[in-house]
Amino acid sequence: MTPDNLRLCLNLSAIAGIVAVLWFLGVMLCREWVKNDLRQKVFEPLSVRWRPFASSRVFCAFNVVYADFGGFIHRARCWTYWHRREVCWEDDEVLAHDAKRAA
Repeated sequence: MTPDNLRLCLNLSAIAGIVAVLWFLGVMLCREWVKNDLRQKVFEPLSVRWRPFASSRVFCAFNVVYADFGGFIHRARCWTYWHRREVCWEDDEVLAHDAKRAA
């Protein structure tokens, strides 16, 4: 391998690394938007998990488990675009009632 080929490979891997880091930070930002949306609605986020292959569209999708102010534990799915803070909720189901959280 010539030095020029090695330099080309290093440059391409550096570009791929930078894109991967920016993509990861974008997913983390979307996750924080989901958690902030729940807190604004006076809910407590228990688990916010990224759904990597939810759709081919340009958005971040998440599986969310949260507790409401009445002590009910919910499981929901939501998504947000990469460039907007708006969170769109798809479906929501009640899993259980936690008496400790209601008090």
